[in-house]
Amino acid sequence: MENLFPDIHFLTTVSQGRLSSKHIDTTCLTAEVNQAAVHNTNFCISGSVDAFQRPPISDFARQNLFYIQDFDIFHYQFGSFTERSGFDSFLLLYTYDGSGSLTYEGKTYPLKSGDGFFINCMNYHLYKVEGNHWDTGILHINGILLPAFYEMFQEHYEPIFHEELNGQLHQDIHKLLKTYQDPQYYRDWQASSCIDQLLNHLLILSHANNVLHDTPDNIRYLIKYIESNFAQPLTLDSLAAFANTSKFYLSREFKKHTGYSPNEYIISLRIERAKSLLKNTTLPVYAIAHEIGIHDINNFTNLFKKRVGMTPTQYRKYL
Repeated sequence: MENLFPDIHFLTTVSQGRLSSKHIDTTCLTAEVNQAAVHNTNFCISGSVDAFQRPPISDFARQNLFYIQDFDIFHYQFGSFTERSGFDSFLLLYTYDGSGSLTYEGKTYPLKSGDGFFINCMNYHLYKVEGNHWDTGILHINGILLPAFYEMFQEHYEPIFHEELNGQLHQDIHKLLKTYQDPQYYRDWQASSCIDQLLNHLLILSHANNVLHDTPDNIRYLIKYIESNFAQPLTLDSLAAFANTSKFYLSREFKKHTGYSPNEYIISLRIERAKSLLKNTTLPVYAIAHEIGIHDINNFTNLFKKRVGMTPTQYRKYL
């Protein structure tokens, strides 16, 4: 396999035989992530690993930002596996070559070149080689917002995704490693921004892989209809009639595929439009409320403050 990150320094280690969790001496593991990773872990590994030499992470970053815990490229050989739970980390694994599998949340997923997964390592998981070899990039990340991000992610998407080799995901990881490798005073901020970008791309990938093609046509058409007519008086009855379905089915399927109830989605669109009008026009607040389809100024003010944290007038003042 070609050098995936030619300008990034890795420390390469080749295993002599099989490395097993039953025989490893944990006192030799100086890196904190390696110390933690072997806890509640059963593994057997053969092959080689290219380990990224991550710099120290500041306390500020741990308490406020996204940060990397570990990144390795494993060249697994036949029989290698990792079985674990109770590890405070979020794992993004990407397959560069060969094949493997993931068992997670009661399901088993096959993995081939271009396949990856994103999981919470606190939950039980098992990933292993299927065949003679499996070349993977393994990225452990954490941060103050990751538990909430993962909860949202898990609610809507399967853990598995696919992207062709050398796609945006690989480029995002390369940018992240380069940021950590180049000493800068503001490195933790830059790295957190890189991880944020990576997570956003993961959402796009997962949406394309797991949701878009499964969304019923009537729900997709309804979403487009709402986005074009959110300022009109829309009721659940009228939306159900448009989608030619029951109100119960509509409410369930709409939230499944958007994360919002129909009413919450309409309100969110209205508030976003109001923010734009407050920022880019001199229209009075009452006129903006009518423009977005809310004809009670007090109701508009309360909805806006609840979602934005300030009144429309305050929002315009502090722009």
